[in-house]
Amino acid sequence: MYRVQSAENYPPENQNMGNIAGMLWYLHNEIVWHEGGRRGTFFNVPKTRLERFKVSMRAPAPLHEKGMNFGVVNTFDAGNCTGPFGCGNFKQYGYTVGCETWDSGSSNNFPHQQWNSINHYPDAAWYSLPGPCPSQPVASKTAACREAEPGGACPTGQTPNGEWNCTFSYEKLGEISIDELEGIGSYEAFIKAGGKEYDPLTDRGVGTTFWDNKNSSSACQRRVQAALNLFEVKFPNQPKLQDPKCDFNKYVFYDASQHRV
Repeated sequence: MYRVQSAENYPPENQNMGNIAGMLWYLHNEIVWHEGGRRGTFFNVPKTRLERFKVSMRAPAPLHEKGMNFGVVNTFDAGNCTGPFGCGNFKQYGYTVGCETWDSGSSNNFPHQQWNSINHYPDAAWYSLPGPCPSQPVASKTAACREAEPGGACPTGQTPNGEWNCTFSYEKLGEISIDELEGIGSYEAFIKAGGKEYDPLTDRGVGTTFWDNKNSSSACQRRVQAALNLFEVKFPNQPKLQDPKCDFNKYVFYDASQHRV
């Protein structure tokens, strides 16, 4: 899994992750076009890098019995689970790892199915890793809340066993900077010289062409390959792992007695 991250360091728990295509989609649609830099819509700390993690997971029994390894993608803002449906799935299934893709007609394109027609990154996927006290933002997480809502991250060194509070473990494998991905030596100098990473009105950048043609699947795939190539150059001895199949099924996960999706 990958994460778009600022210069700050904290665990990937209570975070939305993705495969490389999913994170480039996030950068393209929510980050690089902002006038104030890479600060996004809902935060002020600029994004600077792409992190890579090796994640192991095991589905809790209530989820696995329904034929799934992944649950719904829960959305997180400042470490707080904000949906869908009040994040009530934790009580039913445990702290499941979530996945989502945006293929029209699929059973896993939820809760952001509105992106089906505007995503052009092939096989893009998002994941969620529920951590301790997901009901509260970072600043409000108390010791009592962390104990009552432990999240799904297993204790250090423990293999995921599918218990409700030990569904995944992770190991950071490396990172690349957004600057080096785009071929920018200094972001500050680039902006000062009148550069612009991407302008959604023209579908072009100024001083860079990396994000041009957002609606071209071939151009998006070239960006994906560029990121993968850069990781390969920087970390040539890392294992080459395939993206897991996103087997979340919204129609089975949410049965008729719960919510329509």
